[in-house]
Amino acid sequence: MLKTGHLKPVFWTREEILFVTGHCPFPTFLNHLHLSDSDSCVCGEVGDPFHYATSCPLTLSWRIRKPPTSLESLWCQRVLENPNSRKKIINMIKIIIDNENIIRLE
Repeated sequence: MLKTGHLKPVFWTREEILFVTGHCPFPTFLNHLHLSDSDSCVCGEVGDPFHYATSCPLTLSWRIRKPPTSLESLWCQRVLENPNSRKKIINMIKIIIDNENIIRLE
């Protein structure tokens, strides 16, 4: 059980935990562990969770509006407090996992 800043219990799915931690299936994580030669998405940008959630053309259906750079940490908190955004994140991660071979460069 993880908690937000308001100390209300929040039960996160596996997909939400992967998004928050940046762990597999993201190219940045795989590259960090030397399991991939590149940290880039096939679109050419750095393949981290923020990229897939806000700007990747491959995840257009699940995109969430990108915040100004100064508000990125607050954005993550707000996204995870919003049930609709959480559903988008969960679906996005499932699609990335199911299509891992076309999401990252090799």
